[in-house]
Amino acid sequence: MKVKVSLGLNKRTWHPSPLVGQIVLVTTLNEDGTSNIAPKSWISMMTFEPPILAIGCDLQHRTARNILRDKEFVVNVPGAELAEIVWESSELPHPRPVEAVGLTPIPALKVKPPRIEECKAHLECALDRHLTYEDEVILLGQIVATSVDQEVHVAKDPYEYLRMFVYLEGNTYGVIEQAWQLGDEKH
Repeated sequence: MKVKVSLGLNKRTWHPSPLVGQIVLVTTLNEDGTSNIAPKSWISMMTFEPPILAIGCDLQHRTARNILRDKEFVVNVPGAELAEIVWESSELPHPRPVEAVGLTPIPALKVKPPRIEECKAHLECALDRHLTYEDEVILLGQIVATSVDQEVHVAKDPYEYLRMFVYLEGNTYGVIEQAWQLGDEKH
């Protein structure tokens, strides 16, 4: 029988982490109408019908405050080539407009917060509801529009093109560089 080691309940101490979180850039609008950008990794799809995703966030973060106030946000999916910019963006002081991290805001299709041109996919969301736990909040957003780079549709392996990355632990991340279909012989 294998020996099992307890990791405790504090995810910050897990090594290795058995749970990963896709890293995304969430855009919202500040009270003055300027854009706000924040890297997030506590995100997951929750339901297909309607399409609902969840984001975990500290209630004091500007992202949570903006979403709770305006009821809209955009989840922008960067490729791994933006990993350094994403990591550095978390250290910038607020307000943190998209341009402050060297990225380009472009209009969203259905919501007011912008999409980010350099990102490869975008999920525009309207806040459906939220759940609070102590100082943290789970924001449930209904996806109202999606868009991806045209190259995603022509790529033989769109995941190789997307090169999405995930948070593992501390300052460690992993990259999705290839996808397989069940039954493929190459994996």
